[in-house]
Amino acid sequence: MSVECIAPESGTFSWRDHFRRLLLEMEEPLVDYKMNPDAPVRVGNRVAKFLPSARAAGSEYHYAVELALRFRRPVAVLIDEAQHLARMGSGRRLSDQLDVIKSIANRTGTIHVLLGTYELLAFRNLSAQLSRRSIDIHFQRYRADDSGDRRMFLTVLRSFEQHLPLAQPPDLVNEWEYLYERSIGCVGVLKEWLVRALTRVLARNSPVLTPRDLQEHALSVPQCEKLLSEALEGESRLAESAEQRSRLRTRLGLIPPGRKAIDSTVGEAMTVTAEAAPRKVRRVPGRRRPGRDPVGRTEAPYASVATL
Repeated sequence: MSVECIAPESGTFSWRDHFRRLLLEMEEPLVDYKMNPDAPVRVGNRVAKFLPSARAAGSEYHYAVELALRFRRPVAVLIDEAQHLARMGSGRRLSDQLDVIKSIANRTGTIHVLLGTYELLAFRNLSAQLSRRSIDIHFQRYRADDSGDRRMFLTVLRSFEQHLPLAQPPDLVNEWEYLYERSIGCVGVLKEWLVRALTRVLARNSPVLTPRDLQEHALSVPQCEKLLSEALEGESRLAESAEQRSRLRTRLGLIPPGRKAIDSTVGEAMTVTAEAAPRKVRRVPGRRRPGRDPVGRTEAPYASVATL
């Protein structure tokens, strides 16, 4: 099952709205009338069980979600646009947001998958406990400088050619460089681009998708540059360098200081050095610091006056 994190209008992510939407996505019956036997409330002179409504607090919806997941037992909960979890009010930490998800996953035994943009990298390694329970899966764009990625991108174009509902299939492979340029190698961007162009073609009852149609609906160069900048920044944050690995091995004591460390992944040799700690000199009480004293004859700064 999946649910999308809606961007908050007030600037703060609402767990109450998220839990309510999650219950509706599960088609949970009578969402507004789930009874919590552990949360009685007093109505007048009598005590009644709590009946969540649209104005209920997030804790009641939290409890209803836990019960639904425990009884439904889905394979996983997919949270799309999860970068919106970072929209927090003042005084709330980002790790608190993930602690809520970790608590639900522990109590229900259900895996939670966060899907989103490179903004999700802020969620990585917030704490050792969250880090060891998480797995990063990077859906990387196709790179033109990699022969394998280039072949896969051409295969994707052939697949789109076969599935476009046109009388004459377009020759997208022949335009692969332009298609790669304006999609920066992202299939999602390419698909949205082709859908826009196809909608225009079908509106005029044309049997073929022409290069002119692609050019009219392509992203502009500034838009592509912005997409590429964010993609390159995210890729660089996910990459592991030889220096990082060597630093980790040194801190673990696997590499003595001053020894040549060879990274088997990239085949680079690095010298691990340890900074020498400054030497502390113990001073003896009553003995001044060593210094250079003036030598030679010193002249009086003023001439002496003879006494008459």
